[in-house]
Amino acid sequence: MTSGKDSTSQSAEPTTNGKASHRKPTKPKQYRKTAQEVIGKQYRGIVAKLATEAKKGSITHAKLLFDLGGVQEEVKATSTRRRRRPPSLGELLLKDLEELKRNQETSTESDSED
Repeated sequence: MTSGKDSTSQSAEPTTNGKASHRKPTKPKQYRKTAQEVIGKQYRGIVAKLATEAKKGSITHAKLLFDLGGVQEEVKATSTRRRRRPPSLGELLLKDLEELKRNQETSTESDSED
């Protein structure tokens, strides 16, 4: 029930001159380095394609392009600060209480000096 080929001639490992390769398995760190090299060589083309797709209306491509370009950080850096919200009632009461305590302390100190 075998195909006409010998099962020993089909090995899972690539062979060189009829011998199995005894290379160490590739580590994830090496994959990352290889991917970075490939992306680095093709970066201009990748960015151009992202821009083309973004112009066609692709939100995903536009977002990725903006992320790569640092647009969000630039907008945050150049935008004017929003107005601060008004202080809450609790904050106002605490501020008044602290001021009242300071006034009482200064009045007690001035009374003790006399």
